[in-house]
Amino acid sequence: MENGCLRVETLGPLRAFAERREIPLGPPKQRAVFAVLTLRTNSVVSRDDLIDCIWGESPPATAAGSLHTYVSGLRRSLAGLGEPLTSSGAGYTLQLGPGQLDIGVVERLAARARTSRAQQDPAAAVTAFDGALACWHPGSALSGLPGPFAAEHRTWASDLRLRLQMERAELLLGLGQPAVVADQLRSRIPDHPYHEQLRALLMTALDRSGRTADALAQYHDLRNLLAEDLGIDPSAELQTRYASILADNAGAQATPIRPAAPTVAARPVRPAQLPRGVGGFVGRVPSVRQVLDTARTASADSGVGALSPQIVPQIVMIVGVGGVGKTALAVQCAHLLAAAYPDGQLYVNLRGFDPKHPASSPADALHHLLTSVNAGTIPTDQEERVALWRSIVRDRSMLIVLDNAESADQVEDLLPGGGPSFTVVTSRNRLSGLAVRYSARRVTLSPFTAEESLSLLSDAIGSARVGAEPSAARRLADLCDHLPLALRIASEQVTAGPQSRIADLVADLEDVRRRLDALQIPDDELYSVRGVLSWSYARLDAGAAHAFRTLGLFPGVGIRGEAAAALLDVPLSAAAAALRTLAAQHLVETTGSRYRMHDLTRIYAEEVSRSGETTASRRQALERVLRWYIGTLTQDCEDTDIRLPFTPEGGAHHEPLRFDDRRELVAWCAQEWDNLAPLVRTAQRIGCHEQAWQLAYLLFDYFYAAGKAREWVDMLRIGIRSAELIENRRGQAVLLNHLSVALSRLGQHGAAVHQLRRGLRLLEDLGDDVLRTSLLSNLASTLREAKDYAVALSYARAALDLARRIGSEYYAARCLDVLCELHAELGDFEESLRRGRRGLAAARRCRNVLLEANILINLGVAEHGLGDAERARRHFQDALSLCESTGDHYHEALALFGLAKVQRTGPAAQAAHDLATRALRLLEGLEAEEAADVTQFLRALSAGSGPVPGEDSMRRAG
Repeated sequence: MENGCLRVETLGPLRAFAERREIPLGPPKQRAVFAVLTLRTNSVVSRDDLIDCIWGESPPATAAGSLHTYVSGLRRSLAGLGEPLTSSGAGYTLQLGPGQLDIGVVERLAARARTSRAQQDPAAAVTAFDGALACWHPGSALSGLPGPFAAEHRTWASDLRLRLQMERAELLLGLGQPAVVADQLRSRIPDHPYHEQLRALLMTALDRSGRTADALAQYHDLRNLLAEDLGIDPSAELQTRYASILADNAGAQATPIRPAAPTVAARPVRPAQLPRGVGGFVGRVPSVRQVLDTARTASADSGVGALSPQIVPQIVMIVGVGGVGKTALAVQCAHLLAAAYPDGQLYVNLRGFDPKHPASSPADALHHLLTSVNAGTIPTDQEERVALWRSIVRDRSMLIVLDNAESADQVEDLLPGGGPSFTVVTSRNRLSGLAVRYSARRVTLSPFTAEESLSLLSDAIGSARVGAEPSAARRLADLCDHLPLALRIASEQVTAGPQSRIADLVADLEDVRRRLDALQIPDDELYSVRGVLSWSYARLDAGAAHAFRTLGLFPGVGIRGEAAAALLDVPLSAAAAALRTLAAQHLVETTGSRYRMHDLTRIYAEEVSRSGETTASRRQALERVLRWYIGTLTQDCEDTDIRLPFTPEGGAHHEPLRFDDRRELVAWCAQEWDNLAPLVRTAQRIGCHEQAWQLAYLLFDYFYAAGKAREWVDMLRIGIRSAELIENRRGQAVLLNHLSVALSRLGQHGAAVHQLRRGLRLLEDLGDDVLRTSLLSNLASTLREAKDYAVALSYARAALDLARRIGSEYYAARCLDVLCELHAELGDFEESLRRGRRGLAAARRCRNVLLEANILINLGVAEHGLGDAERARRHFQDALSLCESTGDHYHEALALFGLAKVQRTGPAAQAAHDLATRALRLLEGLEAEEAADVTQFLRALSAGSGPVPGEDSMRRAG
């Protein structure tokens, strides 16, 4: 008999069945052991954990022997079922499939109900909830079983049942069945007398059934109960619900209200939608102060009276990585600010990064906002909704929290057009559009400090327990990356049992493969990923399941169909079909031309890939996609230091992308950067060193145009290390050449010279004149940066001679560019022009836009030095046009700076200031050292006298 026929019930008395035959599970403690193994199915449960779960804090000396006896008894009971109960040195494991445990059935039906609800099918959702609730049996969960574990499960199961009943009740209210809801919820009050959400639902159902007096009586009953038993008042939310019922029925009779009574017109309400704050809010003092100070500034700037309108919305953005505590901070600050906004508080979860739901559209979010302010009839047209929203909120003082925003575009229509309201936005993105367009204040959250992490753990676990295991607590904080969300989940795991130790959880987290097990809350849908994902995964056919497992290996953020075809080793059409199948199951989502897995989904996909794919097949998949990226980055141009032809190695031929010119390649790299960097690191990690150094090499054009010098240095060091490991001297030399350029961008000219000399030494006996020419020309440029002009000139001339000897027009153009710049800095502008014009013609024949822009800027410097402002302006303007069309922000900034210098005197002084300011923003974003020169230029320009710094040198990095 196979294990698949085993079925276990835990939502009532513990029972196990083989087909229709009930399995005798033995005495109470033996049954309790089976319950623990069942509810931790497919995981190893240690003997110490089992003893703690059954006997609690004071186990008898005979506990270990008794446990062995109980497990032996359970094996006899399960004989003939395929040995579902196994043991190892670490403990015991009971193997059950998703459909063999009643809780798994409940989770799947609840997920189905929520999906139907999201798809606007409430009847189907109610049916699914009915199916889930039917899994409960008469009697309490695990009734009659001893031990703290069974007691905790009883509480958990009762809470889960109530939560499902409340979700079902909300749907029935929407379907116009308030009387049914009222009758069903009243029976739950004795078991949950203090549950405010339950009371609020019951009050709503009673009120809509025409039993308003009963609804109000429920509120008074709870208020008296809370006061007498707990010494507290009902929450603000419940008080608001009570006041709303009173207001809606203000004109009605005090004694029995008949269902047929005339409907009372809706009255304006003061929304109070803020979620309950996080208990034990920890740290974040500077961040809280930033938010509150921004709100105070906004309030002061909004003016007093109707004649002093606020022109732009007042906004603070709380941004940071997922789980860092953005929502907690927003809600905490909103509660602190609530009293300052007398017209109420609005809260919208935009679900921009929710792994289970699509991001809310601006239209849906506007519908929520308009409904919250009692707008009446809501237009269907988006622009009309925006206009109505801004008209209503214009003269109100409201606090608006827009949580989990995906982008600035998602938020923009939701912002008030003016008035005294204040908006708090949270997002994982920087939301630069809001900062630029509306001067929004950005508050960036980092993970907790070590001290804050320990404070959170002490608050959640108890200072005595943390104090008893200080080293384990510090390690736990490290393993959670000091992220507040992870720390709170870990705290819940530690406090789940009275005998749980911090060190036990630390031991689980040290194993990366088990981290997903430990950092999840069993009764919280968002973090019970296996229950949600395994159901979808189980429904996939073999091909789609293989695609899901393999796509989980891709280290980037989103994958294109062409790259997926290489990863899966199938034709593009087959890859597209697999991706569409996975998208239909919500296992991937489409973002433009790419497909993306959410983080939790990727973790699960990686997990199942370890069991469903061989080590060799996983490595081969990554090698294929690495070769595809190398092929795409390799263009058939003559102006490269090393030729890297694309040659497929086995499997189907996966055609790389091709671009018309380098500007398209650079633009594509910018789009793919969140994939390229992880791919370089992954290539080195798995030992694909050839691909690692080649990818780092092929990113030169992207980094040269886009800046990101520090990231460039990191990528190059990875590539250099891989080239060293396979003893590829030419690979090391070319990457050292590129590293010198990146270091020069950061102003580290001495280090750049050192790397170039290392590269030249590596080439001493290789006879590679092309690469030697490149190193010599860069050495000349770097020595110019160090003001060693005589030596720089000698290297530049030697490089030019070598370029001409090998017949390379591209390298000749590069060397002429260096000489053009050298002569300009030496004040020999005529010679600079002569060299630069020849270099420009050669660069254009090579169709190298980056080099062309570089030479145009140097020609502008030379013409400016000769006093021909108009010719200088034309050169700078031509360079600017090239850079704007290619996304070359570095040279765009230098061209802007050149134009600013040309226009620094006379009536164009303001234009010069604006141009330099634009240049400064770009250079600061790129962390380029020229930002200091532009800053000094702006200061001198504001002072209006004296020489302008930087006139002797337009740029520093080549």
